[in-house]
Amino acid sequence: MAAMKVEVRSKEIVRPSSPTPQTLNNYKLSFMDQLALNVRIPFVFFYNSSSAISGGAIDELKKSLSKTLSLMYPLTGRVKEDKLTVECNDEGVEFIVADVAENMCCLLENPEMEKIKQLIPTAKVYEPQPVGKVLLAIQVNRFSCGGIAMGFFVSHAIADGSALAKFMETWASFNRGCAVNNGSGFISDHSSILFPPLKDTSALERSVRMAAAAVEQEEKNMIVKRFVIPATAIAQLKEEITISGSVQRPSRTEALTALVWVAVINATPHQTVTLSCMVNLRGRMEPPLPPNCLGSLTYGATVNCEAAKDGTVVTAVQLVQRIRDSLRAVNDGAARKVYGEGGWLRAVFARGDEFVRNKDCSTLYTSSLCRMAYYEVDFGWGKPRLVVNMLKNSMMLFLDAAINGAVEVWMGLPKQVMHTLTQDHHFLAYVSAFPKPKL
Repeated sequence: MAAMKVEVRSKEIVRPSSPTPQTLNNYKLSFMDQLALNVRIPFVFFYNSSSAISGGAIDELKKSLSKTLSLMYPLTGRVKEDKLTVECNDEGVEFIVADVAENMCCLLENPEMEKIKQLIPTAKVYEPQPVGKVLLAIQVNRFSCGGIAMGFFVSHAIADGSALAKFMETWASFNRGCAVNNGSGFISDHSSILFPPLKDTSALERSVRMAAAAVEQEEKNMIVKRFVIPATAIAQLKEEITISGSVQRPSRTEALTALVWVAVINATPHQTVTLSCMVNLRGRMEPPLPPNCLGSLTYGATVNCEAAKDGTVVTAVQLVQRIRDSLRAVNDGAARKVYGEGGWLRAVFARGDEFVRNKDCSTLYTSSLCRMAYYEVDFGWGKPRLVVNMLKNSMMLFLDAAINGAVEVWMGLPKQVMHTLTQDHHFLAYVSAFPKPKL
């Protein structure tokens, strides 16, 4: 792999355009936020541009970011030593401008994850010491051809996939000169009441360190690929499942989750592959939480499927009902049972127990960002050409594609599993003939 030269031109701190009132200085973390405190979400948005972005355009980006931070002020704060609170002290976020000595089109024609990682302030997902660190860092990359890549990471304790999409949409709207009317819905302390934090986080931190070490070890044997499934193939898949009579007209997410999970199961012989689907809890609580509020508000809906010992091939039709049942069972009661005061997961960490990795069982984590505005984020240069998320191991991400009605499926899997999966003719029958970047 040829090296890509990325030269940092400037680095500064951007603060909110208006100071955060002292009455709002302490943003309380929930137990769910604590679970995500050491995790950062890295993304890169690629944009075409007719000419290199100028200094004036950089100034406009900083001004619009500053306005956005006034509405989402916890992003500019710092986690306190108690790890229960973010001090909203307006210390700001990191803003970097870099020049890339490469044609963006060449990079996107044959993307390499190691090169894309250079476009983010840091591509490390795990932050061992979050106390006092910036919660958001942005890197504006200017390619020699005029293309632009907006790379950044954000603390998962402050923003999950839903909150992150709203942050980017709001920032882009301000940059285009548009008004943003729903700022009051961004901040909510309800989650810390529903899911009170652990005061003693030592056991939780120990488990997170162990998990991070295992992930770092596995990364050496991991590969990421992007597949595009067109609208016609999705409609065909849903129709096939419906005709089979296994479930009444599955949703797009149910059908695609079943298709990909089955492909991974069949590519992982002699091992149980459990599915954990991330579900947005905002609209499922009673009463519902504000749809745009910050925080880590996702629930992992678990779906089990025992590995076939006789070599039988599992099909999507067999599993889609299990997926539907698990997704629909996520509600206020289920969330409180797992994460709330007295919940079983809280009790596990409060006792200091460790989770033991089962060598005969693996978990595939899935997250659907469909119907979120990732490919609608327009700073005034048009919509993104490509949006890239730095996946963790054994992770599957759905994203609405730039192509109308199509869905991107991003997967991070062990190399051997990925190799076997890409030989699966049933799975490949639904994948678009468009070029699939090898990341």
